[in-house]
Amino acid sequence: MKRVIVLFLAVVMLVSFTSCVEPFVYEEVKGMNLMEGLKENKVQGKDADERFIASTASFSIDLFKRSVGEENSLISPLSVLLAMAMTANGANKNTLKQMEEVLGGDISIDELNEYLYAYVKSLPNKETSKLVISNSIWFRDDESRFAVNKAFLQKNADYYKANAYKSPFDEQTLKDINSWVKQKTDGMIEKILEQIDPNAVMFLINAIVFDAEWEVIYNENMIYEREFTNFDGTKSVVEMMQSEEAKFISDGKAKGFVKPYKGGDYSFAAILPESGVSVYDYIADLDGESFLNLLKGARNVPVHAAVPKFSYDFTENLAESPRL
Repeated sequence: MKRVIVLFLAVVMLVSFTSCVEPFVYEEVKGMNLMEGLKENKVQGKDADERFIASTASFSIDLFKRSVGEENSLISPLSVLLAMAMTANGANKNTLKQMEEVLGGDISIDELNEYLYAYVKSLPNKETSKLVISNSIWFRDDESRFAVNKAFLQKNADYYKANAYKSPFDEQTLKDINSWVKQKTDGMIEKILEQIDPNAVMFLINAIVFDAEWEVIYNENMIYEREFTNFDGTKSVVEMMQSEEAKFISDGKAKGFVKPYKGGDYSFAAILPESGVSVYDYIADLDGESFLNLLKGARNVPVHAAVPKFSYDFTENLAESPRL
């Protein structure tokens, strides 16, 4: 069960296939580190169980469905879940109730903190399958507009190892935030902000890097030019990476395969709707339970697989998205 949820939350919608990035120089953050003097308390954590797995799968699939448009979509449910859970630690009353319903269903924020702490701690991070998760909180240095609650900082330090910085939200803060993101993503994300809105008083940022080698690497003899059918029915000639895989998945409406990364801790799942089933119709009928059942039903059946070579760069403002 743990392996299934690890694959789903950390890999299916969150992958980096290369570590070939340009070297960069990380500039030291100029803001005041509010975590100085605060030590992380030892917390218990709660291991993933059926309840947590079902809840996070539902959240993840719903988030993915809402992000799908006419362009390719790439979204990390785990990243959103971590950032929103940190935020929920500063909420109360009806706002907290609504956030708990969205993030965990019947799971309270206190329980969710324990689940996510244990879950993140359990994720393997190795040389051949690197997975690093970082969190930070940035406050505007203006107590007349925004006061920082030390208990909020402490809880997010304890469960999410989040550093917090008090900054003037000027050009230097902009550079600091983008520099932090660039460092925490190994230079793969150059910047996250173009400017700081005058009305902004706080940023909660999560950064995840997943960089792994395939168990069986694609070589030049496995790459061919083939015709590829796009979602709108048009066809393109592209380079296809072909391989023989050992795990077959199917739910009657779609079929696919599971390709492991080196070490076997993580895997990549590819799903193709059956002929006559559109991508949008398949996604519309998908939910957390059916997706987990699809992965758990993987069978040891030889699969001849072909995947187009691709790169991606996706940005989504969830607050402004017409689909949310």
